[in-house]
Amino acid sequence: MWLKSAAPELLTGLAKLEGETGDRENLAAALDASGQAIAALLRKSMAAGGKVKGFKPHVVAFLGYLISHESHHRGHIGWTLKNTGHPLDQKTSYGLWEWGVR
Repeated sequence: MWLKSAAPELLTGLAKLEGETGDRENLAAALDASGQAIAALLRKSMAAGGKVKGFKPHVVAFLGYLISHESHHRGHIGWTLKNTGHPLDQKTSYGLWEWGVR
């Protein structure tokens, strides 16, 4: 969504995966490509004096927003797994937060 409104030229080469359209490799590749495009948007915004088109107040707040938004989705995933009978085991659940252990 943000690429479409703030820097549509960065969408080139990105494909939206819908439902069952991707396997693990395609999903990993799509996430990597999306991450690279967001990194390019952040660099572009820093070069433009910290402005992200359509977002206030500035690029640092935008990065905070992106992190918060991803955390929200991670919570949805955990909740969905739990409520469909496939809860994350404790090691995996804690491992999501122990970034230096990997």
